[in-house]
Amino acid sequence: MVHDIGTWLEALGLGKYTETFAENEIDFDALPHVTEADLREIGVALGARRKILAAIAELADHEAGPLPISSAIEAEPALPSEQRQVTVLFADLAGFTRLSGELGAEETHVLLNRYFETVDGIVEGYGGTIDKHMGDNVMAVFGAPVAHSDDPERALRAALDIHQSMAHLSDEFDRDLRAHIGIASGQVVASGTGSEAHREYTVTGSSVNLASRLQDKAEAGETLISQAVQRAVSDLAGSTSMGKIEVKGFAEPVPAWRLDGLRDLGATARRNPFVGRRVERRQFAALLAECVETGAGQAVLARGEAGIGKTRLLEEFASLAKDKGFAEHKALVLDFGVGKGQDAIRALVRSLLGLDAGGDKAARLAAADRAIAADWLEPDARVFLNDLLDLPQPMDLRALYDAMDNTTRNQGKQT
Repeated sequence: MVHDIGTWLEALGLGKYTETFAENEIDFDALPHVTEADLREIGVALGARRKILAAIAELADHEAGPLPISSAIEAEPALPSEQRQVTVLFADLAGFTRLSGELGAEETHVLLNRYFETVDGIVEGYGGTIDKHMGDNVMAVFGAPVAHSDDPERALRAALDIHQSMAHLSDEFDRDLRAHIGIASGQVVASGTGSEAHREYTVTGSSVNLASRLQDKAEAGETLISQAVQRAVSDLAGSTSMGKIEVKGFAEPVPAWRLDGLRDLGATARRNPFVGRRVERRQFAALLAECVETGAGQAVLARGEAGIGKTRLLEEFASLAKDKGFAEHKALVLDFGVGKGQDAIRALVRSLLGLDAGGDKAARLAAADRAIAADWLEPDARVFLNDLLDLPQPMDLRALYDAMDNTTRNQGKQT
């Protein structure tokens, strides 16, 4: 069973450090090399440092690497079942039975491993958890064991990225590979199940069954979502009603929607005239003038309660900046528990380089080469650009990168 560093910290009762670990890029590959001095440097309290170091030592006793959720539950057999509100995603390869017959056992095995690697990485990148693999099917859960305020949105973004990633896999295997996906939300029972020989953390309930059945009904390249999911993301997701469909295991037909994409929330706002906020407009116009005059940037933070018009105000700011000749780049930053490459700085760097969120390694490498060739960055900054784009450091930069402490790395990436 796979889980992320945030899940591991939550199990230790130290979930508040999840964001700190993400900011300093401490994942399970880096964890065995973390020292007390490192933890002190990033602001981890003494008692928490002791717990983390003891847990790292425990992980070292497991040859498979990070202690899986199932093992953690075996260590705590008294873990109670609990009701959780979750979003469940099922994804599998369209036409897999026919495909496996054409490819043969060995190539099918290679394809499945690449498919699982791709889907698992996307799910975990959005803070979800892989519950299990069944044949070519992936079951993922958003909301257990770690919940976020926007789990339905995370599941939808993961689904869109999975579909997008199929194009890369199709090129790699010279086959038309597509996925069909089902997503449902609702109450489930989350618990450790199994026997003394094997236990695992999983979720059960009608929402799990519904997500699986929606996946069965989805066409190749489609995602079908349940009514609960559609309601949760109605202001964000573009969807088409499929009416009520017959679903095996449900006494009555259930409403379903086809996910068409995610809307630009600012697009609606831009269609409406901007009224008021003259003080804020004047302040922003003054900042733009200062930027033009000095050649130095400015930062503006808009904060407030939901529904007061922050999005519309920012769209107006962007419109004013465009009128002055500024380019616009956007980065969506979800709350904590997302994977590498989706924090604010990395998202903006990818946007500046013209990379989409699902850009593969070859595209990221080519973009980095173009940036250096165009003199957008000094050659010495390549080590930080590689880090921001999640690219391996070449041999000549590896030693330099390894010699840096976290403070130096973070300062380099921010400048």
